[in-house]
Amino acid sequence: MTNTYPLTDRIGLATGGDAVLEGFGHDEEGRLANRLEQVAGDLIASAGDPGNHGDGYRRLLHKAMLVAAETQRELHRKDRELRALRLLSITDEVTKLLNRRGFDRAFDRSLARSRRSNERGLLLIVDLDCFKRINDTHGHVAGDLVLASVATLLRVNTREIDDVARIGGDEFAVLLNGADDLQGYQKVTQLEVMLNNLIVPWDGERIQVQASIGAAPFGPHDDPVSVMRAADECMYGRKRGGIRPDFNQSTIEVKALPAE
Repeated sequence: MTNTYPLTDRIGLATGGDAVLEGFGHDEEGRLANRLEQVAGDLIASAGDPGNHGDGYRRLLHKAMLVAAETQRELHRKDRELRALRLLSITDEVTKLLNRRGFDRAFDRSLARSRRSNERGLLLIVDLDCFKRINDTHGHVAGDLVLASVATLLRVNTREIDDVARIGGDEFAVLLNGADDLQGYQKVTQLEVMLNNLIVPWDGERIQVQASIGAAPFGPHDDPVSVMRAADECMYGRKRGGIRPDFNQSTIEVKALPAE
């Protein structure tokens, strides 16, 4: 079964999640700050009275140091929680890839890097063919396994500098960052052959995956909307044309990676 993240709903990531994340934990930080302010005030008042520079003053100073240490620990804990929530907000729960929100941010970074360094890249749009039939025939759990298996194949066969995302129900995107056109289109051919020879074992049966891939290059002067449109048009053209790689190669079996 797919994993769920009820916390995502509670913090409203789907609508204005960043604003909610920025406010997460502020009440606790405010409480600790008030405690520090109170102890600091006591120290200042005590310092103004020469008769209070003995044990009482040292106790106040020790208390201030303890509160400061507690505040530091609390801030570190909140920082870890915020990082985890931010990661959750850009992660697809079925495949553990970037979701559409995470992809959009990654694409913005790729285009910004392209403008800075004058590098090129290639956007791939991967659409699974007849995925609804898999869900209808084998059930949604089997469908999720197919999605996770496709994600594994794409993740394993791309570089660390590339970005892989699930951007829709049965649609994936791959950013081949810094790849020239020749390298990029060679990778498209390789991935299309592998995807269309992918077999996912399920309940004693073998589910054959079929996919169409469209690609569009991007460079320093491109915008994400135009590149996405070009890759989509390429993908739908291949889907309508029924163009498929050679199926005579040995099939590939890929199982989903375990959730981290």
